[in-house]
Amino acid sequence: MSAIGARTDWQALVVTLLIPTLVGAGLVRLALQPQWDDSDDWLDGFVALILFEGVRVIVLRIMRDTLREYRGPWQAVKFFLFSLLIFAAICLAIAIYVLKLQIFSVLADPRTWKMMLPPLALIVADGVVNVVFFRGDAQRAAAQLDAAADDAEDWLSLAVFPTPLIVGFAYAALAILHARGSPGLSWVPEPSLDTLREISLLYAAAYFFGKAVLLAHMHSGHFMRTGKRLLGGRGVQLLVTRNAEESARNAQAELRSAARRLVVLRGAVVEPDESGAGVRPVGGSSADGS
Repeated sequence: MSAIGARTDWQALVVTLLIPTLVGAGLVRLALQPQWDDSDDWLDGFVALILFEGVRVIVLRIMRDTLREYRGPWQAVKFFLFSLLIFAAICLAIAIYVLKLQIFSVLADPRTWKMMLPPLALIVADGVVNVVFFRGDAQRAAAQLDAAADDAEDWLSLAVFPTPLIVGFAYAALAILHARGSPGLSWVPEPSLDTLREISLLYAAAYFFGKAVLLAHMHSGHFMRTGKRLLGGRGVQLLVTRNAEESARNAQAELRSAARRLVVLRGAVVEPDESGAGVRPVGGSSADGS
């Protein structure tokens, strides 16, 4: 790969950072808001946030596959929308299996659609606009999204478990020490519903700040030179899987994925080698990008 091709794309990086950072900043502002009502709508919002972040991971993978199969804007739009329809049908089937007849009362509740439609419409519109106006190397963009989707999935997994338990135990320990009069802990808030909401919102803000960094990494010079994502190492995978053998397998699989991405980033076609354990470039360019 040339030195120019391995440089950080600062424009794309800043654009990628923008939305998650703004969401995180909004959550911080909301967490520090002095007045709260007694509504528990924020809890419903948190459940919806987790679900939609899971949807976003799947949409990233759909976008990756769309770009891998890219033949033109309208073909890509049809591929993207058809993939979303399949995903929606699978989600509906799972919901029917889990909720059974209760699914009809859920779907008949206006609050369900009020909560679901705006983010779903935004996700679909964002994907369609990105596909229609896409200009560039589709295979290279797919390699970037491949890494971003894997990191986003692992980051969401860590955010759901075990990190909340660690945060909860840390706060409980600090609250106990504060109650016993330990010096230097006057900043620790008293246990209350308001404190729970504040900590939860700040936790969600930290999630989005971290997600912004992970997604922006796909535009960095480091990624362009290595093809490696940030959360693919064995230590992080051990936290994600909580299984030594599985984390080792995931780390090895990530090394192979990074090699495939690097071949694509260097402008070659990817094809598995005979053993299936690696990749090799096929025509078009050499391994060094010349």
